[in-house]
Amino acid sequence: MEERPGKKARIAGPGDCFAKGLLDTSEEQSKAYAASEPYQHACIPQLFDDDLLHAVKAEILANLVFTEKETDIYKVRQTGDLANLDGLEQSEKQKLKYIAQVREALYSVPFRTYLRKVTGVGPLSGSKIDMSINNYTQGCHLLNHDDVIGTRSVSYILYLPDEGWQPTDGGALELYPVKTKGIPVDEPSLTLPPSWNQFIFFAVQPGHSFHSVEEVVSKKNRLSISGWFHVAQPGEEGYDARATDLANEEEAKAKSTLEQLLATDDAQFDAYPESTEFPDVLSEEALTELSTVMNPQYLSPVTLKQVNEQFCNDSYIQLSSILRKDLADKLKKVLVEADAHDKIDGSIMTPHGTGVGNGWKVEGPPHRHRYLRLASSSEVPPDAAADTLRQIEKVVASDAFRTWLALVTALQPESRFTCARRFRPGLDYTLATANQRLLLDVNLCLTPAKPVWEEGEVGGYLCFMAPHGDEDAAVYKASADDEEDGVLLTAHAAWNEMTIVMRDTGVLSFTKYVAVASGASRWDIAGQYPVAD
Repeated sequence: MEERPGKKARIAGPGDCFAKGLLDTSEEQSKAYAASEPYQHACIPQLFDDDLLHAVKAEILANLVFTEKETDIYKVRQTGDLANLDGLEQSEKQKLKYIAQVREALYSVPFRTYLRKVTGVGPLSGSKIDMSINNYTQGCHLLNHDDVIGTRSVSYILYLPDEGWQPTDGGALELYPVKTKGIPVDEPSLTLPPSWNQFIFFAVQPGHSFHSVEEVVSKKNRLSISGWFHVAQPGEEGYDARATDLANEEEAKAKSTLEQLLATDDAQFDAYPESTEFPDVLSEEALTELSTVMNPQYLSPVTLKQVNEQFCNDSYIQLSSILRKDLADKLKKVLVEADAHDKIDGSIMTPHGTGVGNGWKVEGPPHRHRYLRLASSSEVPPDAAADTLRQIEKVVASDAFRTWLALVTALQPESRFTCARRFRPGLDYTLATANQRLLLDVNLCLTPAKPVWEEGEVGGYLCFMAPHGDEDAAVYKASADDEEDGVLLTAHAAWNEMTIVMRDTGVLSFTKYVAVASGASRWDIAGQYPVAD
């Protein structure tokens, strides 16, 4: 029930705003909360008086402006923070009186007491209001995270979606269990579709409360009011400086866990056999191996010299038609067939598990990345796509390619890490991370050409960003005031194109989430080659 002309809402006290009897259900909700999985959470089917909520939605649509924000981790249309409604002119306040009423009710003493009884958390602040209104339209999403920032204690979301919302419209809240603290499993174990007046909340648990918002795939609007309750602040009843210190310590621990995860990257690099000198030209043996997959044009001394000059000027280069035509034609056919086999057409959400098997496995953890990775070997015979990609990856990891890369860049790779990847629409991405050492980043994009990739609206692009001083990737994820700030290079998904980038230490890189509307997977072979400083 939703888009209907209701009775005029009345301004009431905070306790009168809620659905009848709601505040008397704390014992019942506490039992359900304690038994919930994959981590403790509560789902209230009807939180507020229905007439009030319809009045709130009418105010939102008539008086608030939404700004689209997009980073590596989300795409959403959002209002500003609603903490400062009291500072508005009286005429503006009048236009938002029902929104203000809901805000006051949520942060009132009776409701904060109710939340504490259900969740068992300590005193909650009534002064530190952290609340905004989000509109998830077609293509909007929020990727995996645990909400651990500062003094946040309880996360919440109140749904006001369009009438007739169905699970197939997307926009569900997805909850993830953990393998170990700080490491979520690759796929959600619980999916909660939005419904009118539904209120979901949970205590923020560092390293445990991992969740995401599924992409909205229909043309409906998934409107919601969401935010956080913070621990009691200085001067408030129940304030405990130790609680604030503990929250900061837990946030630091969570960052440390991610840093440790990033540090394991060094162990993934395979060292090349020792070599004291790099030849000035490709040997006959190297030419023979490279020519099994590469366009002969890029093996000629003249072309190599031209490519080297451009790379040395720009510190990056993009090479089109890098593969042999016969191999490229064969590969394109099997990649298109793979998407068709998995019923990827841009109309419906791609189910988890799509494409797994025949040499492909899900690579996580999802608070850092998720995609299908081609295993180096498999007990099960690979499919046609995997077989051809494995042939190409083998060359990209070879000593011959190392020599070719040295001729192109005038840098000497010391080790390498390569993998063939498939980014399925509606599921896959990598989040912004910084490299820990100077390296060559090589990406052979093998995504069959479609006009939809060219503008970047459906994601799937590879992005490099300048370091943000002392900030880490998590700060970038939370800041989208200037989405172009610091962007060094964006490489859109393309067919048979190799991008080679010299990445200084600290440069951020991510592959943007692939939207369902793309109607196709992004395929690539990614390589990283540390070089001497």
